[in-house]
Amino acid sequence: MADNKKVMNGPGIAEEGFPMWPQFAEETLQDVLEPLKSGKVNYWTGTKGMEFEKAFAEWIGAKMAIACTNGTSALHIAVSSLGIGPGDEVIVPSYSFIASSFSIVQAGAIPVFADVTEDHTIDPKAIEKLITPRTKAIIVVHLYGVVCDMGPILEIAKKHNLKVIEDCAQCIGGEYKGKKAGVIGDIGCFSFCQSKHFTTGGEGGMVVTNDEDLGWECRSFRDHGYDVKTRMNLLELEETLPYIHNRVGFNYRMTEMQAIIGLNELKRFDSWNLARRRKYAKMYDEAFIGLEGIKAVPVNTEERKNAYWWYPILLDVDKLDCDAPQFIKHLQSEGIPCYGILWPEAYEEKAYKEHNGFGSAKFPFRSTEYTDPKSVEYDKVFCPTANKLRKETFSLFLHPSWEEIHIQRCIDGVKKVLDAHKKK
Repeated sequence: MADNKKVMNGPGIAEEGFPMWPQFAEETLQDVLEPLKSGKVNYWTGTKGMEFEKAFAEWIGAKMAIACTNGTSALHIAVSSLGIGPGDEVIVPSYSFIASSFSIVQAGAIPVFADVTEDHTIDPKAIEKLITPRTKAIIVVHLYGVVCDMGPILEIAKKHNLKVIEDCAQCIGGEYKGKKAGVIGDIGCFSFCQSKHFTTGGEGGMVVTNDEDLGWECRSFRDHGYDVKTRMNLLELEETLPYIHNRVGFNYRMTEMQAIIGLNELKRFDSWNLARRRKYAKMYDEAFIGLEGIKAVPVNTEERKNAYWWYPILLDVDKLDCDAPQFIKHLQSEGIPCYGILWPEAYEEKAYKEHNGFGSAKFPFRSTEYTDPKSVEYDKVFCPTANKLRKETFSLFLHPSWEEIHIQRCIDGVKKVLDAHKKK
């Protein structure tokens, strides 16, 4: 069986004949040397950080874009800049990377976990029953590149005066009714980690919004609470005023080298990166739709255009003699890079079950600001669909660094394993 390095994106995958991801634009190798030569490597000494923000905002259709260190900081910026904190609750799918819910805790608020549908995204029908007088927002996660069913979610948010935060870490380029993921709700958050399908050199992130007041608040929170709206030059303001911080904030600035990588990757994203992903997804669709043993392929419609970070497949386990974890082992033994379900039940984490928040007070789970102990009884939470998907889901990759021959090899491998494990 292939080892873990070969099934993800790390060293070893090339040994199976699959090109590595990420791969960077050729000009980047020279361009990143410029700030290293000049010494202008910081957001406030160079110009590339702001150029990247401007280019990203124009590309996505947002009034403001705020570059930051990673997707986790993007979420923390978004939640905190909306004024969410101690005593508040935020609804979030249990089925997501831990940062989606940890960002709520980092802001001092309480995550309330919602179930998902079989398309791997938050179930609109699960949201409304979780709303309380303390609920301030909904975090939707466009998981694997699958765009959430935003219509009913936005209706619920409007009805209850809630903010909608989009976690687009895996969905850069996805669309809902012609609008790019990230500008559908109130604020959007992106991760540019190495594992994502758009990366700024290992880490990086972006916050986007069409609410300019909120955008300025995000800029301030990203930069120690500095009064950015007064003067968009930290060094000049420090020279003229002794007190320049309006609120408590953090240092979540992106470096100039990361911004340069982002600018170059953005230039070719639509024409190369996303175009190849959608081309390869079509190959997978044509091979797998209607195939015995496969229950469903990723949602991709005119209304909900998939960005295809990964290609999650639901197995019809009733027709096979194995479940998804076993299927993955068989597929790996054929030399096919693949992976299982990602983080379906966050409430199972020790941090939540034991209320391991901040300090001896275990803030915010047991803080005096929070007065509803029952809603932090995470050991009693259960999301049946998220749980069920554990045994049904496996994912294929479709990196743009691959060629059609690599996609076909994955298709052939899946068909071979399906044929070998159909119930007699």
